[in-house]
Amino acid sequence: MRVRLSAWLLFGLPALSLSCSDTTPAKINFTAPPAVIVSGKAVALDAVLVNKKGEPLSRQRVTYSAAPAELIEVSAAGALRCLKTGDGTVTLTGGGLSSEVAAKCRIPAEIALPRDLQLVLGSAPVALHARALGEGGREMKDVPVPVTSSDPAVVTVDGDKVRPVAVGRARLRAALEEIIAVTPVEVVEKIASERLVLADGAHRSFALKEGDYLVTIEVTPDVRANQGVTVSWEGAGCENQPEQQSHRFTCKVRDTATLTVTNPRQMGLGARLSGPITILRVPAS
Repeated sequence: MRVRLSAWLLFGLPALSLSCSDTTPAKINFTAPPAVIVSGKAVALDAVLVNKKGEPLSRQRVTYSAAPAELIEVSAAGALRCLKTGDGTVTLTGGGLSSEVAAKCRIPAEIALPRDLQLVLGSAPVALHARALGEGGREMKDVPVPVTSSDPAVVTVDGDKVRPVAVGRARLRAALEEIIAVTPVEVVEKIASERLVLADGAHRSFALKEGDYLVTIEVTPDVRANQGVTVSWEGAGCENQPEQQSHRFTCKVRDTATLTVTNPRQMGLGARLSGPITILRVPAS
């Protein structure tokens, strides 16, 4: 008698427990697809029927159907695939239950980004306007385009805006699955940006610290004359620039240096010269 009771305890209870389990479908659980699907890659829905306790009913099958057929397709195993841009629906059916899953397909042809950017250190963040474009160059306004910086120590990205952090070069990368766009970014520091006004024989000097510099000068005389300005350096092994009205040159300053712009003296009879000068500290070449 004891042996029979022990056998019943060992083998009867699991069987009783199994026979009492809830096999009534209460819901279809599935893995929701992305809010916006941006590629033709398969997205697994992994649908399964569950009872009211949320326990999966592995022996009961979920079937899938998709519409419209020219927009999306779904396999018997629940692999959803977008065929082109548009909105569709996948219907899940099983255990007398049915559930619909929205499929927002947006298949981009390219990503629009600026070809290149030059940012000035200390300036406000700049809007990037990264855009996903579909067939015919149509903008997909409901497709967010994530952008990352190759070097956050030089330039950072916050949403659609980029902010310069330090003088240097970096790349902005936008990606939507296999569609990728890259924008080179150069961050410079504005050392001087002003209007020169130089009388005959006058000069203007600028003290510069260590760094690489780009200098542009454009002057015009106040009378008809073929006169310009010269540029000289002190403390840097950079070439002096001959007299001319337009200058654009670079210089590497190792320590400190002084740049001097001069209106060469014409025995007091020379023209007054005026125009903009810009001095930028730029990334090392």
